[in-house]
Amino acid sequence: MSTLAAPLPPGEANVFVFDVCDTLFYSNTTFDFLQFVLQQQGAAGKQTILKALTTRWSPLFVGLAVWQKAVGGDPIKAVALRLLAGTPKAELYALGRRFVAEFLPTRRIARSHELLAGLAATSTRVLLLSASLDPIIAALAEALGPVEFVSSQLEYDAQDRATGRLQRELTGQKQHALQELLAHQTEPVRLAVATDNFTDLELVTQAQVRYVVVHSAAAKQFWQKLNPQFIEAYH
Repeated sequence: MSTLAAPLPPGEANVFVFDVCDTLFYSNTTFDFLQFVLQQQGAAGKQTILKALTTRWSPLFVGLAVWQKAVGGDPIKAVALRLLAGTPKAELYALGRRFVAEFLPTRRIARSHELLAGLAATSTRVLLLSASLDPIIAALAEALGPVEFVSSQLEYDAQDRATGRLQRELTGQKQHALQELLAHQTEPVRLAVATDNFTDLELVTQAQVRYVVVHSAAAKQFWQKLNPQFIEAYH
């Protein structure tokens, strides 16, 4: 079931920020991309490790979840990214384009894409702000274009191979990234945001136009006080 409130009035926003995972697609694109890459590489052993990292109640998942609760951070993601170590940047970007073309289309959240498509004929500046990985979000921005983006950034060594670590983590840093993007904008910003992430609360609060994607009735309660326009993406 999926419903959307009235469309955005023309000219109400001149900057529109979209989250990606579970906002534009039913996908945790970081982990889905990791699985996609490992499948293309035929890396059966690494696929087994990834499955153990992402299967609830597996000993590895439970151990890292306990570690995360004790010290913070995201050790599951950190360990998973190590599976990319040694992969050339060019290969990851090529696979990112394939992932966007082959994997994501069947996982589109239709109403969110209708909202995005409705901006094509306007002068609204469209931004993707996502904690997902640069090979994915760069490919998605290119496919959607003209769209700007900021994402988490994989670290690459002097030979342009992934180190298995992040150079930049965007989780919790979207507000700062947005400020950087808008630093040289001369006209007053009228901001619209579409997201499902609870961690984007500050960003949504700042926005003049608020769209929130919810995947359960319970999630509505978290956002209700901001009176957003809800996109119900019960799946």
